Amino acid sequence: MNWGIAAKNFYRQGLRAFLNVLVAALSIIALVFMLSLLNGFQAQATRNLVSTDVGGGHYRAPGFDILTPTEWEDFTISVSEALKGLPDRDKAEVLIQQGQLYPNRRLYPVQLRGIAMDQSLLQLPLAGLKSFENKIGEMIPVVVGVKMARKAHLKKGDTVVLKWRDKGGAVDARDVLIVDVGDIINPRIDDGVVWLRLDHLQAMTDREGEVSWVAVRKYLGSLEGFEFHGIELLMADLLALLRQDRINSKILWGILMVLVCTSVFNTQILNIFKRQKEIGTLMALGMEPQRVVRIFTLEGVLAALWALIIAVVLGVPFFIWFQGVGFDVSHLSEASFPIRETIYPDYQLREILVSVFIVLALIIVSAWLPVKKITRLDPTLALRGRAIT
Repeated sequence: MNWGIAAKNFYRQGLRAFLNVLVAALSIIALVFMLSLLNGFQAQATRNLVSTDVGGGHYRAPGFDILTPTEWEDFTISVSEALKGLPDRDKAEVLIQQGQLYPNRRLYPVQLRGIAMDQSLLQLPLAGLKSFENKIGEMIPVVVGVKMARKAHLKKGDTVVLKWRDKGGAVDARDVLIVDVGDIINPRIDDGVVWLRLDHLQAMTDREGEVSWVAVRKYLGSLEGFEFHGIELLMADLLALLRQDRINSKILWGILMVLVCTSVFNTQILNIFKRQKEIGTLMALGMEPQRVVRIFTLEGVLAALWALIIAVVLGVPFFIWFQGVGFDVSHLSEASFPIRETIYPDYQLREILVSVFIVLALIIVSAWLPVKKITRLDPTLALRGRAIT
């Protein structure tokens, strides 16, 4: 019976009830969309980092730090037998050295990054280097990324001078040929990076068999002479940024919830004020105050349920459509985010259910709080419309 009375009172509110339900539904849709888009951004960024640079972690030369280029030459190590025995699909040997490029008579400091050509762990557009022999010819073949080519004004087929130091500190310089400009999705290994064959870079710097690190598919345990850097450590800056984005999204979520709860709360206050005579009549006929509170609370429950239904009706088609078109983030092309020009939401059922449950609970609580005072109303004054002034 309580449901029947509550439903009749709820539907009798008309446009006011509809607007409350619509605001709550749109807030649910916005919340799910915000969380899913952030999940999609995180999933694509971490996946691209893993597939292009991190792998399952790095076994590095002790003391090597990618942020101190002046010390790269001092921290190289020979590959151990345990790592040599891994199949090519499970490892990628990398050597990093400093260099200076001279495009159009300008000095351009670069990172020389040599990688084994037979590896298949990392997905890099370096097919143009595979056709060259192990022995360096008249010119050294290199590949640069699109971002690097644009900044240095390079294009495929260009010849420029490259200068570097060998293991003994002697300076050497040769002409290099840009055999390809690759579309590298990870800006960290594009901007300021010149890619070479590993055997070529080792021969150029007199570091036969030496590497800066070996990327592996999975952790192999502790290896003597190597430091293992896991995925979390190698992506620490990106993960910290994503954690901050999570905090920012919670702030936005909180603002949305305040607006929704305020709307429901104000509606209930207005209902109690306008329906004082109705409340007084029910109490005069013998209805317990607690039952009246339950009826008004059930009206809030109905608002929450209708908000959920409308959110499903409006949200599901929107989410299906958006999953097909994605979100354009081409404005981030100059930033250091390892993402494509479009990101797609990643809908996680458990997270959506928990979020929707919290929203519905807040709506119901907001509907219940203002009606608690009904238990303290004087039926006589309520009949006269003077119980609440």
